Amino acid sequence: MSADKEDLGLKAGIEVHNQLNTREKLFCGCSTQMRGEVPVGTVVRKQHPVASELGEYDVAAQYEVMRDRVFVYEAFRGETCQVEMDEEPPHMLNQEALETGIAVSLMLNCKIPDEVHVMRKAVIDGSNTTSFQRTMVVGMGGHMEYNGRRIPIDQVSLEEDASSIVGEEGGIVRYRLSRLGVPLIEIATGLLEGFSPKDVEDIAFEIGMVVRSTGKAKKNMGAIRQDLNVSVRGGARNELKGIQELGMLSVAMENEINRQISLISLADELKRRGLKKIHDDPVCVSDFLSGTENKILRSTLDSGGNIFSVVLPKFDGLLKRPLFEGKTLGREMADVAVAFGLKGLFHTDEDLSKYGLVEDFENLRRHLKVGKEDAIIVLGEGKTKGRVAKEIIERARILLKGPQEGTRSVSPDGSSRYNRPLPGSKRMYPETDIQPVPISEDLIEKIRQNLPELIPKKAARFKSQYKMSDSLVNEIMRSPHADIFEESIRRSGADASVVANTFVSVAKDLQRREGVDIGPVPDDLFFDMFGAVSKGMLAKEAIPEVLKYAAKHPEKSAAEIMGDLKLEMMTEKEIEEVVSKTMSEAESNPGKLVGIVMSKVRGKADPQLVIKTVKRLSEKR
Repeated sequence: MSADKEDLGLKAGIEVHNQLNTREKLFCGCSTQMRGEVPVGTVVRKQHPVASELGEYDVAAQYEVMRDRVFVYEAFRGETCQVEMDEEPPHMLNQEALETGIAVSLMLNCKIPDEVHVMRKAVIDGSNTTSFQRTMVVGMGGHMEYNGRRIPIDQVSLEEDASSIVGEEGGIVRYRLSRLGVPLIEIATGLLEGFSPKDVEDIAFEIGMVVRSTGKAKKNMGAIRQDLNVSVRGGARNELKGIQELGMLSVAMENEINRQISLISLADELKRRGLKKIHDDPVCVSDFLSGTENKILRSTLDSGGNIFSVVLPKFDGLLKRPLFEGKTLGREMADVAVAFGLKGLFHTDEDLSKYGLVEDFENLRRHLKVGKEDAIIVLGEGKTKGRVAKEIIERARILLKGPQEGTRSVSPDGSSRYNRPLPGSKRMYPETDIQPVPISEDLIEKIRQNLPELIPKKAARFKSQYKMSDSLVNEIMRSPHADIFEESIRRSGADASVVANTFVSVAKDLQRREGVDIGPVPDDLFFDMFGAVSKGMLAKEAIPEVLKYAAKHPEKSAAEIMGDLKLEMMTEKEIEEVVSKTMSEAESNPGKLVGIVMSKVRGKADPQLVIKTVKRLSEKR
């Protein structure tokens, strides 16, 4: 069911995050390039919640403590210091990042505060060694225009990015510290009502264009992330976290709309079935299932854990009900188990024969005296000691009321899974290690006088100035390299079509076919590479090879890469030699001969010169 077709009382809010390409991190002098491949050391930590100024604990922080995880942090030379380790107070606020944040705020018509106050936001999922994230508001009460409507911009914040997760196994989570502390700008809209998922996606794109207009936005994969708050009438606000692919934002939103509608319908169904309350707590059935042959449950018992059963009255058939495409209610419940580090759970609405559990469940139903109208969930727990089973019972109780608030992680395909409860206001408290930073009117005016041209305004000019189609202009605007398109032409003298093709077609092909992200490639390398093409020193056909190499070696110059790859352009005499040696292979067929020669000299010779040489030498034979 789509929000475009029915009045669902849809409400949304967007948070757009973009890493800034500053020389140093937000509160120390470490590099923001995140090039470290081999860690020089690791640190192991556990984390605990901290009470707010009123002595209260944030519900999301308490939930993370229940998961009882250990965090391992990888450190990298030049990209990690004592500040990231939380062994040294933060340094002065990065002025370059601050001025970029103010510029973005001004472009979004925000008011700039007289002072910037750094706050601590409680985060104990391990992504910050400090158990909090430093954040500060640099603009508020702004707006932008979208299709003739005013979009409220609640605030623009500057904050330190979190560590990047490597993986999790057995309750041990591994993070890389190279990303921790990289300046991150966050733009949060106000309430958006009356917009379709596609509209919301376009608004997020327009906001991202503002940040990229500064020329300070990082372009690598993962540098841009969108969070989305969604609710429908009768539903509840859920925050969808970490949408990296902009085209997936509308998909994730549609899925969440359908999920909430399905949960509302499910609550109505349970009421029609006469269910008012779920009284029973989980039951430990380890002794009863001590002879199970299921490998997962057997492993739990052999490692000293216990098996728990959860009885859901009146739930028969409901656990296989789809919430949105690819996600059933049973899978939604299993996500809770996965969030606690378990591999999943088993329930009566799935094909138990696949797991060798048919007889176990039949015996369990008789043992627990459970009726056919009831569903049973079974899961094995080790160190969580039944907490996950209790959490699933609590989720089932909440289902009677419809959707609940929460935070959900979004997968690359636009599906989502439960992560943790929605954080509350208790998670914020002042940063005592950093004094307020005054913002003078002179600084604001200086930044205002040097604001860049907004990328959307460039689109119309590009179309007429470079004779480009609407579709190509739109593709360039959506490219992470839109901010350097024109500068690439100006500084290199290259043809606009060559630059556009590189940023649109070549970049996409490298990403899709070979998994190469050219985001880390420095702007100067593009300028020099296009300059080499313009001067006839590099064939445009060699551009993909140069960029693939540059993505792995961003520290090298274009000249060094061309030398390493031996991409110097061949002389006419050298081309003649290749053509002469190849003519016998082609049996004097000029059409075939061109293809063979091009396969040998591709990236090192002008195709037109090859064609002329083949034609000239063929006519002489």
